Amino acid sequence: MRGEGRGTRGQIVRIVSAGALALAASLPCFAAEPYQPPAGIAELKDPLIVAGYRALFTCSAHFFAGRPLDDISKVELEEMSRLGFPDPVIDERRSLVTAADPSGKIVRIAAFRDGMGCTVLPPHWSLSDVPRLPNVQYAPAPDVSNVAFPRGDKTGLGADGLDAKYRQLGPIVERALDGRSFSEKEGAVTTGVIVVKGGRIVAERYRKGFGPHAGYRTWSTSKSMTAMLLAIASRQGLLNLDGPADIPEWSTPGDPRQAITYKHLMWMSSGLFSGGDNSYAVYFGGQDVLSAATTTDLEVAPGTRWKYANNDTLLLVRALRHVLGDDLRFLRYPYDELLHPLGMYHTRMEVDHEGTFVSSSQTYTTTRDLARLGLFLSNDGVIDGKRLLPEGWIQFVSTPAPTRAPVEGQYGYGAQFWLLDQMPGVPKGTYTTAGRKGQYVTVVPGQDLVIVRTGVDPEGIRFRQDKLVAEVVAALATKP
Repeated sequence: MRGEGRGTRGQIVRIVSAGALALAASLPCFAAEPYQPPAGIAELKDPLIVAGYRALFTCSAHFFAGRPLDDISKVELEEMSRLGFPDPVIDERRSLVTAADPSGKIVRIAAFRDGMGCTVLPPHWSLSDVPRLPNVQYAPAPDVSNVAFPRGDKTGLGADGLDAKYRQLGPIVERALDGRSFSEKEGAVTTGVIVVKGGRIVAERYRKGFGPHAGYRTWSTSKSMTAMLLAIASRQGLLNLDGPADIPEWSTPGDPRQAITYKHLMWMSSGLFSGGDNSYAVYFGGQDVLSAATTTDLEVAPGTRWKYANNDTLLLVRALRHVLGDDLRFLRYPYDELLHPLGMYHTRMEVDHEGTFVSSSQTYTTTRDLARLGLFLSNDGVIDGKRLLPEGWIQFVSTPAPTRAPVEGQYGYGAQFWLLDQMPGVPKGTYTTAGRKGQYVTVVPGQDLVIVRTGVDPEGIRFRQDKLVAEVVAALATKP
């Protein structure tokens, strides 16, 4: 990999754990060839996928969020709890998690690096390959406990998590955590709620076991963050959002995929074959991003069909890696250009084993960091007087995609963001990120208002962010 170094700040380094080869002997690889299903499609209950899911979620929640295995089993792993898989094994010394299927014949490994989060090893790798994983080191996060939000963690809220001037929000955030008030079925699991008004946090509540520095996977909220990185790159002159996507795998003369533009990808309108939101082989199986996203053919002409597709987002990040032309710069780019300037020091964008961000889903962060992100969006992409996002870009992502017309009573879609303004009680122009299991960063333009909800909702239970937004807007329109 280009840009390798030897341990200085910000360089890619390789760390070999003592005893790794001995342990590797008991954890062999499970495939002779790379695991590369077409389009990254896999069955979620395939034992290989289930074991990888359990290894990865345990790794991120434990080593990055600092949560114990018993709570991880109740939250992240609950969805797979009835399949009879043994508990994952946490190796504290090596920062590894192993997870096996009931037979013990399939064992998956997830490895943690402080600067990169966790990565599931592909089936054809063994533990001795862990030192091959990309790893960028950063200085420790600054102590901002006495610095006011958004730069720091000081909020001035009361013990009940409320600003004294906004006590009318108390019953709303309480109901957001009750598991039933904002979902069509009982059983929603909210991990955190934050309301930002006038640039300040005015309400903040968490599920037990979570808090300002203990977070969860963003799922598809990561797609919106990827779009922001592409916008920053366009402002820096690295790419043209109106032009063809810079995918080197499509460079053969006459390849029809060369007609796909960056905007087609942002609008989920590439026309490519994909598994839609099924990229389980990449997310949990250890497949690399490039083999899943760059190898599929066109089904329809670009810009003629809306189809929600993880691979459209993964193609954006593949293009970003290509135009940057330097792997070290690429691995640092989200942190140097977006996350750290916003004070998002408790966020990790995880990579595959070849060093490409799996940023259609695999970002681990906190509700507080998402509030910082939402405030940045609400401020039109300007932080401390410095513009990071191009002028007009917020309007672009919050305008309905040409291939998906607005429908009253339904969520709409813009460009890697969802639109809520066709829902009852939601102000016009309201847009949001949206991730599986209920990860939302919602911006209400013109009201200086951001509403963040994170959760681990079970399958089949949908948290209604639009209802939460409508109630918060209505409450703020009244005096406490």
